[in-house]
Amino acid sequence: MEMEVGKLFIGGISWGTNEDRLREYFETFGEVVEAVIMKDRTTGRARGFGFVVFADPAIAVRVIMKEHMIDGRNVEAKKAVPREDQKILNINY
Repeated sequence: MEMEVGKLFIGGISWGTNEDRLREYFETFGEVVEAVIMKDRTTGRARGFGFVVFADPAIAVRVIMKEHMIDGRNVEAKKAVPREDQKILNINY
């Protein structure tokens, strides 16, 4: 599967942060195509991480370089890696 250009993994999101707030924060950097917070399938509770997709991949690169504080929590932004590729990266030689 091909990496979605401009897609970032956002970790350490506060339980109180919703998708609108996430989008609002990251839109200060540039156009956000999608902002989602992953939820537990059974409880519906936020899992503390999500994804943000920027229209311009260059903006995503700049966002990775900065520190982010949303709702009083330091959140981590890094390049999203598709699950299939994570398996490849986690192989120990």
